[in-house]
Amino acid sequence: MTLELNQVAPQVKAMGRSLSEQRPQRDKILHRARMLLQTFATDLDALHERIQQAERVQESQRFGWVGAAPTGETLDQAYPLPACPERITVVASDGSQILPDPHAIALYYLINTGSIVYRHGSNQRPETYNPTPVLCFEPDKLLDESGRLISSGEVNVRRDLAELEVLIDRLAYLNLTTEPVVTLLDGQLTLRVIDLPFQRQGEYQDRYVELLSRLREFGGLLAGYVDRPRSTFVLSLLHLASLQPEVISEEALRLNPFRYFADSELFDFLKPGQRSAIFSVRAKGLEKYQQAGHGIHFFYLNVGQTPAGPALVRVEIPAWLAANPAALDPVQAVIVRQARITGGYPYVLARAHELAIISNEEREAVEMMLAVELRRQGMAPTLSLKQQN
Repeated sequence: MTLELNQVAPQVKAMGRSLSEQRPQRDKILHRARMLLQTFATDLDALHERIQQAERVQESQRFGWVGAAPTGETLDQAYPLPACPERITVVASDGSQILPDPHAIALYYLINTGSIVYRHGSNQRPETYNPTPVLCFEPDKLLDESGRLISSGEVNVRRDLAELEVLIDRLAYLNLTTEPVVTLLDGQLTLRVIDLPFQRQGEYQDRYVELLSRLREFGGLLAGYVDRPRSTFVLSLLHLASLQPEVISEEALRLNPFRYFADSELFDFLKPGQRSAIFSVRAKGLEKYQQAGHGIHFFYLNVGQTPAGPALVRVEIPAWLAANPAALDPVQAVIVRQARITGGYPYVLARAHELAIISNEEREAVEMMLAVELRRQGMAPTLSLKQQN
């Protein structure tokens, strides 16, 4: 054992004391945020005025103001759990990857995806599907224009695209027209391209938005499920609410007393099955989503089953779904129904993850197959000296 636990133990005790001592002050600040939520619950015009001012102040910056905007619903209201349709289909997908490793016997990466179809009310067993894993080894897939190895972020982007593609494939396979079809992704709906070279960001975003549009054409009601969310979009909005429009400045925006909290802490009043108001996300980089009708909206949802201790998650939905209450209700209802199968996390997402995950044993098997094939081709595969040690 190399970790000196006896040296860590005093720091763990100090951490516990610090967290305990912070609670009264945190409760006080959080109470202020809740009061602002109530005060501005229906004063949406005042909030929009402040948002516009914050965006003007930040427009010259690389990163503009990031926060939530109201969409018309009362901000401090709890919206009840609607009845779940007797027959409704849920499709989920997930993916995993083996990243390229310069110390391995060869350069490659592998993407594996899994999907499941769950037909509520049909008496049919859930149907799982694993498309063929994608092994990428050609130089143009592994190296950028400068000959550098692509980043893990770019492999993750390609995995996210594959997850969306398999959802569309399943929708085309199902060809359902008589019942709602909810499609679930694990995590946020936006594609994270910030870590990629600038010239590649637009290309990937265009492809991703195109896939979102195809999914909509197939009739899929799309939602992204974020477990244990740490986002602060609503708290950023409430910080704006505490400022008069004429004093909003870069410095005032930075001095946010709520920055060490999470939005989910605001909505602990939600009872099992209830959701919060719907908000839209305001941030630079979402223009392509908005132009295609996929502007990112979200709400908080209590997927717990007992009043003691809510289990709050953030559910992201595209603008076209947020504007259609008749389609939104089945999404809320079936997510709660799915979460209750496993006791807190949608069954279809858990199962899709199991189908997609690449175990350590499977990674070793891929390496073994590759080593055998390279030797058969007359090559001598070796690990780097660092990896050998």
